[in-house]
Amino acid sequence: MHKGPTILPLNRDAFDVADVDDAASSFPDLNFVVEHCGLPRLEDFCWIAVQEPNVYAGLAVASALIYTRRKYFAEIITELLYWLGADRILFGSDYAIWRPKWIIEQFMDLELSEELAAEANTALSLEVKKKIMGENCAWLYDIDIAQQCVRLGLPAIAEPVAAA
Repeated sequence: MHKGPTILPLNRDAFDVADVDDAASSFPDLNFVVEHCGLPRLEDFCWIAVQEPNVYAGLAVASALIYTRRKYFAEIITELLYWLGADRILFGSDYAIWRPKWIIEQFMDLELSEELAAEANTALSLEVKKKIMGENCAWLYDIDIAQQCVRLGLPAIAEPVAAA
């Protein structure tokens, strides 16, 4: 579900996540990836997602804040980790707008302060980053990462951490 900026004229209702709640409750066998993780309505999104286990946070556009608002992005990740856990956050970059290499590099270098890690009840470890960067998406779409590496002739990788 796209819950973020629209093209001009900007419609602020496009950011509203209220309809996610009813849809996720009505269709528990479907999964809902909410792009932009509800920004600027992150708190509303988190309250909905904590009660709806089939709701996932997509980081498109939010991930770009890692460059311009690093502390704010760390706070966003902290909220998502606290409310949703590491298994329901998906990397996104809006790559059609830009090349995501710089976002990926900065995300992989990101560390939460001790205070934010305590709030999130977890560190932003390599295992958590791997889940966010691709393992969660692979699990959600039933993609066997190891099998795909073999198929593409890529080096073998460690087994992914199983999503909950």
